[in-house]
Amino acid sequence: SIENNKISSFLRFTPIADTHFSKVDNKSASGRTTVYLLLCVSFLIVIIAAINFMNFTLAESPMRVKSINTQKVLGATVSSLRTGLVLESVLVSVIAFGVSLLLLLALRGSGLQDLVTASLDLTAHPLLLASTFGISVLMGVLAGLYPSYYVTSFPPALALKGSFGLSPKGRKLRTALVCFQFFVAFMLIIAIGIMYAQSRYIRTTDYGYDKDAIVVGNMSWNAIQQREAVVGELSRISGVEGVAFSQFVLSSNDSYMGWGRGSDDKHIQFDVLPVDYRYLKVMGIRVTEGRDFKPGDGDVYIFNEAARKKYPWMAVDQLATDGDYPIVGFCENIHYSTFRNDDNSQPMAFFIYGKDYADWGRWENYVNVRVSAGTDKVAVIHSLQKAMEKFTPGHDFNFRFMDQVLDNAYRNELRFTRQILLFSLLAIVISMIGVFGLTMFESEYRRKEIGIRKIFGSTTGEILRMFNKRYLYILIGCFVVAAPFGWWIGHHWLEGFAERTPIRAWIFLASFLLVTAITMITVTVQSWKNANENPANSIKTE
Repeated sequence: SIENNKISSFLRFTPIADTHFSKVDNKSASGRTTVYLLLCVSFLIVIIAAINFMNFTLAESPMRVKSINTQKVLGATVSSLRTGLVLESVLVSVIAFGVSLLLLLALRGSGLQDLVTASLDLTAHPLLLASTFGISVLMGVLAGLYPSYYVTSFPPALALKGSFGLSPKGRKLRTALVCFQFFVAFMLIIAIGIMYAQSRYIRTTDYGYDKDAIVVGNMSWNAIQQREAVVGELSRISGVEGVAFSQFVLSSNDSYMGWGRGSDDKHIQFDVLPVDYRYLKVMGIRVTEGRDFKPGDGDVYIFNEAARKKYPWMAVDQLATDGDYPIVGFCENIHYSTFRNDDNSQPMAFFIYGKDYADWGRWENYVNVRVSAGTDKVAVIHSLQKAMEKFTPGHDFNFRFMDQVLDNAYRNELRFTRQILLFSLLAIVISMIGVFGLTMFESEYRRKEIGIRKIFGSTTGEILRMFNKRYLYILIGCFVVAAPFGWWIGHHWLEGFAERTPIRAWIFLASFLLVTAITMITVTVQSWKNANENPANSIKTE
């Protein structure tokens, strides 16, 4: 039983179907909740697009009712007219589906590929193509049903006379549909605001070392064998202040090499980052007690402050634990892994390999170059690559800024942020199109009311405020409902980080002001024509 418990704590079996979501070193290819969330948001975007399609079809009703009822007078049946209108809606939806495929093909070589991990080759996804085509047909049917029923529901005599309007029930339905679009827009904008704040926090926070001054490159085997010559060659480049080697790149992984030393109450568990004696100085890591590494050091540690706090017996010039190696110093806590971990509480040590590890072979996997402030880093990278080719001609040493290292470390989170940003932009655009359609319908429907108001002394500004006031109330109501959902999406995303920025009030305020400003501009532009029209023209149409 004890043996079984030991094995179960060491081995964990994962079904093949679940490997995409399984955790490896506390990291998975994708989160199940994230995938489901993106699917839900995708369907919400499709639904609000269908709603807008229906809204625009309804907005055209005043122009189409007379034509349709003329056909009724000439003998066309209601069922044939409704079938024709639904088929027209389906045709438009299918054409839109075809255009989307052409756009996908046109954008295949652009940055669109960065938003997904799958291939953008359409022939590789026949089932997806068939299902999305089916969705386009279904959306066309659903978007055309109510408008076809509404536009054929007027008695021919009343419709041909021109005296018809939107029923109170229909007006409430259209308002509810626009509210749904505002809800989705607010929810996504709040979520993207929270994600942006965390992304900015990751980039701007103090890492405990001078990440903005560091360029990292890979080492080749020939370069490793001549590492002192590499230091001399790179140090001659203008703008280079220091060169050091390491087995790992700081802030690039969730986990590194873990060591366990000692036993019983003197057992220690910590992460180990092997480096050379120049490393802490090059990276700008401050030693808080003891000394920095020096030439000739081997089999010695410099621990972080988190290790000393967790293991209070640790001291400079003493063994880390019984039978282990000596500690020559302590350094301040740094963000050596990603923000998914709390590095302020995780013991970590920089270590210089000595005689006990003489047979370990290659460990200088990376060269870290400190560049002086104000130096053209792009030019320095070209110079570094050219200099390193002297040791291995034609080899790509992949010199990169620490910003690129961070982008790679958080690629899943950044991809999800870009996806939500794209969905947010789509939601805003589609919502504004919906507002445009609804305002167009209402301003046409209320032309007589506008004319009478102007005769009794209302100004153009007062007419525009009347339209805007209604939408302002709608926006406030939708924001109040959407804010908790946007907060939940952002909060769920933040749970993937041990260190995260607080969710601040300005994110909610900015989202409300953004959507409100765009909506007010849209309503004002659309209502301007009827608000300025001669009231005699609108009244004489009755």
